[in-house]
Amino acid sequence: MHSFKTPDKIKNSYSSRICQIADERKKGKKVVGTFCLFVPDEIIFAAGADRVILCGGKNETIPIAEQYLPRNICPLVKSSFGSLVNDGSSDVKSCSHFSMVDMVIAENTCDSKKKMYELLGNYIPTYVIDLPQRPDSPEALKYFLSELEKFKSAMEELTGNRVTKDRLREEIKSSNETRKLLHSLYDMRKKDPAPINGTEILKLLQRQYFLSPGEFKEHIRNLIKEVEESEPEENHRPRILISGCPMSGGNSKVPEIIEDRGGMIVAEESCTGTRSFWDPVDEDKEPMLALAERYIKIPCSCMSPNDRRVDNNLELAEEFDVDGVVYYTLQFCHGYNIEKHKVQQALKKAGIPMLFIETDYSGSDVEQIKLRVDAFMEMLS
Repeated sequence: MHSFKTPDKIKNSYSSRICQIADERKKGKKVVGTFCLFVPDEIIFAAGADRVILCGGKNETIPIAEQYLPRNICPLVKSSFGSLVNDGSSDVKSCSHFSMVDMVIAENTCDSKKKMYELLGNYIPTYVIDLPQRPDSPEALKYFLSELEKFKSAMEELTGNRVTKDRLREEIKSSNETRKLLHSLYDMRKKDPAPINGTEILKLLQRQYFLSPGEFKEHIRNLIKEVEESEPEENHRPRILISGCPMSGGNSKVPEIIEDRGGMIVAEESCTGTRSFWDPVDEDKEPMLALAERYIKIPCSCMSPNDRRVDNNLELAEEFDVDGVVYYTLQFCHGYNIEKHKVQQALKKAGIPMLFIETDYSGSDVEQIKLRVDAFMEMLS
């Protein structure tokens, strides 16, 4: 397998991004933090604000959160909350960007997040976008559009800038350009053997939120060129689709184990993977309507019924010619844990093996996961 060299600009993207945000704030630019794909970046950027992602992927801030939140909820929620409310009185250091946002833009997805936001509002201004959770009902699109219109007004009030249709169209076009580039990169992964490890793609997708859109596009183009010029691997490795919960920055335990034990991740049915870019925004429609139509289709497990996500798993498995699926969930993520059954039944009917892994951010189960992945790879070989 060819080892791709990560440019220094990408390696140092976090520290340079922090400097950029600090400079922006000195000049009066507003910075918002988001957790979820349901918040359209296009509206944030059209308002003249910047955006950082606040999803926590580290174990260290979880004990801080457990002073406020139950232990038996999702580690992503606890890690995120712990980073935001950490006042520096503990020995745990939070990432710098958590303290640099002027407002959190939240979304009503899972129950743990909904209630966490109520507490979070005591520490930082928090705006919550409500989601209709029956996305295919006739009323859902109309309601979600009204929520996005209110969100646009909130961004205008925060920044003092008017969000015009022209600015929205510019940002939609820019976002679609990024989506097209990512599609081109993913098309390369359809080759057998795939020319690039899934863990490298994961780190790329995690880093995108610490680069400007222009810098991120430049890096994708350079990576595509490097992949095209690389020597292909000769040996087939079991082709794996990883499906399930988001894999926030700092959380790459399961993908690393899969590829260390001989698998090759060729696609990700997750918010850190295909859900983040797979569908474009229609550039020919009225901008706000086009955004509402695109974002309401994201098949999060909070949606019910969620047949679209089952279909996505089957379509990706076929399109990327996978040998097996690793269904990955975080502990106490009830939506994805319960949906496991429907996805597993659909994959079984299609003749595709599935391994279910439920874990947290600690390293306590690493050896157990290695053993289970070893057995799965042996079965696929």
